[in-house]
Amino acid sequence: MLGLIRPGSHEHYVDNGCVHCPRRGRDVEVDFCTGCEWLTTIDLQAKPPYVSCRGVPASAMLMRQVHG
Repeated sequence: MLGLIRPGSHEHYVDNGCVHCPRRGRDVEVDFCTGCEWLTTIDLQAKPPYVSCRGVPASAMLMRQVHG
């Protein structure tokens, strides 16, 4: 059961230069990822290209929901 939980990085696939951002809760241009503190990898040469990031802490998600 614990093998199903992966607390490390999460892959988000790039589509037309955009990727889903779990921190913002919407799609953003890949350029936004370069300044993010949760970024771990950007691989635009992979098939399909992807961005990996650490999970967004629950406290940050709570703040985003409270402050919009």
